[in-house]
Amino acid sequence: MQLTEQQRTVSAKLPRLYVFSGAGLSAESGISTFRTGDGIWTHTSIDEVCNYHTWRRNRPAVFRFYNQRIAECAGATPNDAHRLLARWQDTWGTERVHLITQNIDGLLEEAGARQVTHLHGDMISLLCTDCDYRFPTSSAGMDANAACPSCGVVESVKPGVVFFNEAAPEYETLWRIQQAMSDDDIFIAIGTSFEVIPPERLLPPSRYGRHARNVLVDPAPSRTECFGVIEPEPATVGLRKLEPEIERMMAGG
Repeated sequence: MQLTEQQRTVSAKLPRLYVFSGAGLSAESGISTFRTGDGIWTHTSIDEVCNYHTWRRNRPAVFRFYNQRIAECAGATPNDAHRLLARWQDTWGTERVHLITQNIDGLLEEAGARQVTHLHGDMISLLCTDCDYRFPTSSAGMDANAACPSCGVVESVKPGVVFFNEAAPEYETLWRIQQAMSDDDIFIAIGTSFEVIPPERLLPPSRYGRHARNVLVDPAPSRTECFGVIEPEPATVGLRKLEPEIERMMAGG
């Protein structure tokens, strides 16, 4: 739907909503978290399966690990939190509702979200580290013997997930968000421990501290000193409780 000039002017005066999500957003869909509780990284070596400096010598383990993640996600469906975020984006548009996620499961899109920034890549593509060519996985998952369609190399092809110590192109989006966020905008962090990306990478300096429109939803909240509103609940429960207030603020209240 194309916005008229008048609609764009009105929209520009209203608050924007930035939603930053981690593994906790998908936990209620049955997908394991990485760091909380019995998370994946508590019993799996990052250096073996998710380190850009070491992945080549561990290729079989790397592909086996991510094919296990694909199998885990195969039966997962979006939960009410995914659907609510998708509905907010549909209601207020992608110019006002920005969904930024560390997740690689694609459940926001399955819930109907029209635009999602995936900071850490995805599980539906492979990347050739020799020529930077990205191409889709097969329907059966990630093939460790897949050759790059561009240069023909096999050994340099890795999962399309961003590894530790690997450049993450979408991190540029975080800088743009910091520059664009005003005091009237709403920032919601959902289901993240902030161990990979701290609040200081997400919020402008003017919003450090307990800003009234910095919102955190997490059953075991971290970095609470950065948030004025804290819901120590799972994503579905916390967002449902916040929904009336978010709607009021998005209407300019």
